[in-house]
Amino acid sequence: MPRNANSAPTVPKERIPPAMRSLMIAVVVLFAVAISAAGSADSTERPLTPEDRESLSVTVYGNGLAFIRDRRALGDLESDTRIAFVGVSPRMISDSAVLSGPFGVKQITYAFDLLTPDALLRAALGNTVRVVRTHPTTGEETVEPATVMSVAGGVVLKYRDRVETGVPGRLVFDDTPADLRPQPTLIAEVTPPTNNGDGDVAELAYLTEGLAWRADYVVVLNATEKRLDLAGRAMLTNVSGTDMAAASIGLVAGNVRRVSAGGVAPAPKAAFDGSVRAMAAEAAPIPQRETLGDLHLHSLPGPITLRDRETRQVALLDVNSVAVEQTYVSEAGAPVFGPSRGAPARPTYPEVRYTFRNAADGDAGQPLPAGVARVYARDSRGDLRLLGEDHLPATPVGEEVELNPGQAFDITVERTQTDFVRSGLPKGVFESAHRVEARNAKDSAVTVRIEEVLTGDWRILEESAPHRKDAANRAVWELPVPAGGAAVLTYRVRVSR
Repeated sequence: MPRNANSAPTVPKERIPPAMRSLMIAVVVLFAVAISAAGSADSTERPLTPEDRESLSVTVYGNGLAFIRDRRALGDLESDTRIAFVGVSPRMISDSAVLSGPFGVKQITYAFDLLTPDALLRAALGNTVRVVRTHPTTGEETVEPATVMSVAGGVVLKYRDRVETGVPGRLVFDDTPADLRPQPTLIAEVTPPTNNGDGDVAELAYLTEGLAWRADYVVVLNATEKRLDLAGRAMLTNVSGTDMAAASIGLVAGNVRRVSAGGVAPAPKAAFDGSVRAMAAEAAPIPQRETLGDLHLHSLPGPITLRDRETRQVALLDVNSVAVEQTYVSEAGAPVFGPSRGAPARPTYPEVRYTFRNAADGDAGQPLPAGVARVYARDSRGDLRLLGEDHLPATPVGEEVELNPGQAFDITVERTQTDFVRSGLPKGVFESAHRVEARNAKDSAVTVRIEEVLTGDWRILEESAPHRKDAANRAVWELPVPAGGAAVLTYRVRVSR
């Protein structure tokens, strides 16, 4: 019967009856076995898997860098001349790797081309694969050989009588390339030792990207806002591409200079799409701290398992009843080189600042790594309520910490330029008068720190209260404001430029 010109060509295919499906399953199983054994067919290669691990040490820095020391049981090398460290970080900085043990190292190879469907297709380019289709109604399967012609921008398959793009079913490969491995692997050619025993270990040390930590702080004010409790937490994140199982973890606080290039593989997508798993905060004990050169090392009580694409909180410090001072600060630049124009400036709200000293005499008393500090207070029922958050800079012992969680609601400050004089003064000299009014709607008196930023060469000619000069461009007044009342500061300043 002639074929309709619009119909697809009839292609003879090998039909697989139900009785033969077990054979296909066997082929798939054999393929899976081949995958698990990929890259280890060389009889002279000794695979060292994570199951052979005796200890794992991870030192994490705040800039996305980590130092790994991985010790694995070596066993008797006998005639083996290659060691394969299986399951290393795919984001390893390759030139940082150091392998040591009872052997000599001749050369190191990094096998990071993993066994994936894309890699299999690339390896099969120009070779024959089998395409398996399943009938949507009967479930009957057919298999047809095809040659992989291209994998650039999609798959191009050449059948016996046609060329098709895309994969209409599933592909079956007869074998796997020897250079594709299920996990990132470091391979070392070694010279076996003369007296090698079962107790020997091989240690691989290297730097990797994808591990980082940061500090977070919870600040809880007491009812009078004269004392605070400070709890620090370390947030560890692993997007290195490999699990860190039962590891001894140390966190380094401080700035570490880095000049080396990145790892051999890009960051996993999870590092950017928010799919990193979050783990609850670990309870005490607090990590042990020690100095490390000019840095600080926090050794976490462990061991700790930090899986790939996982974030974990651990307690970092916990101090109670630290003396704190609350200050209201209103800062603005004063118009001193010309008269104010336009509508009068709207009232502003002063910042609320909490200052405490990281003293060594019983308060916080330890180096504080940089991090986000969230300030809380308790309401009348004793429930915590957020007041705001601020960045806590890295603070050595003996220094002050100042946090600005937000602005005061019931205190306003209004600034007015009341006079400006230019005539009769030398060239480049200007004189102006200013009025600053602070209003307090609270039921308790407050003191507002008025900070006026004055540019050029300036001198206060008149003032209603004495000022202090905290910096070359800053005049500061402490202005007491009664409960439910207001206070006014006036001053006249002469500037030149």
